[in-house]
Amino acid sequence: SCSGRGGTRSGTTLPGSEPERAEASGPGKAVSKRRAKMASPNFAMGMGRAMLAQQLFHEVKGDYEKSLEGKEGDEREKTLQELHLRSADKCLKLAQRNGGIYNKAAQFVASLQAGAGDASIPKPYIDALKVVCDKAPFRPFADLAQVVKEDFGVDSLDEVFKSVDESPLAAASLAQVHRAVLKDGTEVAVKIQYPGLLEQMASDFAVFRMFGQQIKPGGFDLTWVVNDFEVSISAELDFTIEGRNAELTGKDFAHQPYAKVPKVFWEHTTKRVLTMEFVTGMVPTNDARALAEAGMDPYRVGCMLSDLFAEMVFCTGRVHGDPHAGNVYAILDKETKREKIVLLDHGLYHDVANDLRKDFCEFVSACVERDGGRMKTLGERFAGPLYRFFPIILSPWFVFGSKVSLEDIRAAKQKRIPPGVELKQVGEFLVGLHDTGGNLLGVLHSMGYIRGILNCLKFPERRRLKSFAKYAKAGCDYEVEPYDEDLGKAKEQVKKPALELSTAAKVGVAMMHVDLLALLISVLAPVAIVLLVLGKRTTFGIVGAILVLIVSFFYQRSAGGPGTAAAGEGEAIILD
Repeated sequence: SCSGRGGTRSGTTLPGSEPERAEASGPGKAVSKRRAKMASPNFAMGMGRAMLAQQLFHEVKGDYEKSLEGKEGDEREKTLQELHLRSADKCLKLAQRNGGIYNKAAQFVASLQAGAGDASIPKPYIDALKVVCDKAPFRPFADLAQVVKEDFGVDSLDEVFKSVDESPLAAASLAQVHRAVLKDGTEVAVKIQYPGLLEQMASDFAVFRMFGQQIKPGGFDLTWVVNDFEVSISAELDFTIEGRNAELTGKDFAHQPYAKVPKVFWEHTTKRVLTMEFVTGMVPTNDARALAEAGMDPYRVGCMLSDLFAEMVFCTGRVHGDPHAGNVYAILDKETKREKIVLLDHGLYHDVANDLRKDFCEFVSACVERDGGRMKTLGERFAGPLYRFFPIILSPWFVFGSKVSLEDIRAAKQKRIPPGVELKQVGEFLVGLHDTGGNLLGVLHSMGYIRGILNCLKFPERRRLKSFAKYAKAGCDYEVEPYDEDLGKAKEQVKKPALELSTAAKVGVAMMHVDLLALLISVLAPVAIVLLVLGKRTTFGIVGAILVLIVSFFYQRSAGGPGTAAAGEGEAIILD
C-alpha cells in the first residue's frame, strides 16, 4: 500500500532499510505494516535464473528473425502465428521453472491487456501464460506442511486443523491454497507461502538491481522500477498485511450487496499462512461462457466489476494492486439468486492521498464533459508535457478535448513516438505518475487489469465510462479519513459511502455526458476512418474511404443506433 508524497508505502520499508517484525496478527492489535525481511541473496542462484531468461530471449528473437525472413502476406501471417504459439510455450515453461518473480511477470503479460487486446499482446501469449494466474506448478504438500508446522510451532498439522486436503485448490506465484477444516468443523481456504521464497526473491532482486544500473534506455535511470517492485513483492510476503487489507476492503464495501471479501480467521493466520473463509461456486470473471453456464449474466457481472473498481479508485482511495482474473471471481448467491464479486489476494494495495484522488476525479470528470481547459491543467500535473495523451490511456473515447492531433494518431499507427515528444519525456512521465503522492502508475496498472477482464466479457465502453462518471463525480468533494493502524479501532471507524453524500442531480448529469460522448463517437467514427485512409492520398485510398463511410452508416443503422457499431470502430482506430 502506498502513501505519502514521497511515494513510500504503508506496509513496507524502503529498500535497504531494516524492516520490523510484526508483533501480533489478531484483530484489535496494531499489526506492523512493514515488509517481510528478505533473506541474504545468493548471487549465483539469481544469475543462473536470469541467464535462463536471457538465453530464451536470444533463442526466441533468433527464431522470429530467421523464420520470417523473406515471408510476406498470408505466408508471413501463418508463420507468425506458429512462432507465437511455440514461443509462448517456451515462456510458460521458463516461468514455471523459475517461479516467483518470473511467474509474476507471466501474470502481468497474461492479464494486462487494457483496451488494446491482441494488438498489444499476441493472443497465444495470453492463452499460454494465463495458466500461472491460479494454476502454477504445484509444490509437494510435505514442503508446505513444514511451513505450517514452523509458523505455529507444532509437530503435526492435526494440532492446528481438523483436516487439510493435500490436493491444492490453486497455485500462484508466491503461495499455494489448500482446503481445510478447523477443529469446530468450519471449512476454510489456507494459503501457504512457498518455502525458500525469501532467499529466491532476494537473489533475483540482487541481479535485477545490477542489470538496472547498467541498462538505461535513452540514458534514463529506471532503477526505481526494480526498487518499487521489490518493495511491492516484500509487502505481499507478509500475510498479516494481506489479512488486514482484506478486512478493511470488506468494510469499505459493506454497503454494496454484490461485493464479497472472505472472512479472515486470525487465530489460524501467521506471516506465511493465511486462513480465510472457503467460498464455493467461484467462476473467473473473464470467462463469459462459464459465467452463463453457472446461471450468471456476464453483463451484470461486468457492471458490478466496473462499479466496484470505479468506487475503489475514485472514492475509497484504497486500490487492489493485483486484480487479475485469478483474484477476481463471481458467485451466484444461493439465497438472493444474484451475482456477487469475490475479491481475493489482498497482499498489495495502493493508498491514494486525498488531494491526488480528488484531482484525479476532477480530471476524469473533465474528460467526460470534454472540458479541454481543465483536462490540460489537471493533465499537466499527472503527465507533464505528455498531458494530451493521458486521457486516452483511460479511454479512447476521451479523445475529445485531449488535443491529440491527426499526426499523433498517424505516429501511433506507425508505432512511432509522436512528433515533438522525446524519449526522456516518456521516462519522466512514468516517474511522475509513480511519484504523485500515491503511485498513480500502480493505480493505472490495476485499472488495466480490470479493463482486460471487461474486454473478455465484451463489456460496452459506454457502460464502463458511466461507472467512471458516477464515482468520479461523487469522489470530487469526498474526504477519505485514513484508517487507524490498530485494526480493531479501524473496524470501528464510521465512514459514509461517497455516493450517499453526493447529489443525484450531479451524478445524473455526469452520466448524461457519457451518453453524449457515445453519440459523438458514433457520428464521428466514420469521419476518423475517412481521414486515416485519405491520409494515404491514393486513388485506392479515396475509394476505400468512401466505401467505409457508406458501410459504416448502414452498419450503424442496422445495429440499432448510436454508441454501438460505429463507436466500436472509432475505439478500435484510436487504440490501434
